[in-house]
Amino acid sequence: MSALVGPGLVIAGFAFYMITNVFLGRFRRMPWEFIAVSTSGALVAVAFAIATPSPSTVAAALVSGGLLAFLYWFFLSFSMYGPREDRPRVGEVFPTFRLPASDGSLYDSIAGDGKRRLLIFYRGSW
Repeated sequence: MSALVGPGLVIAGFAFYMITNVFLGRFRRMPWEFIAVSTSGALVAVAFAIATPSPSTVAAALVSGGLLAFLYWFFLSFSMYGPREDRPRVGEVFPTFRLPASDGSLYDSIAGDGKRRLLIFYRGSW
């Protein structure tokens, strides 16, 4: 039964991360505390495997290590440290686009007649 503590902590760290993101809307650059919980779970599993080597503790350590590797890949790939899309730089011409305007018409960025425009994009809360 003690062999399940390590994998349980690894899974709990990821589960708490997902629960806080979905239900509490806690989005941050890097979830260090959840990574710490998951890493401690893998370390506990390895410590159990070293202290009492048996097939179940070794399997739990391997499973914990595999889960931890997956979580590191997930956090580093899908966090803000992952690759980002190209964004326009200062001085570059903004890409052309067409979007619905607030009055119901269609706004075309090319139809600006050389005038400077301030565009504000916002995500509504409806």
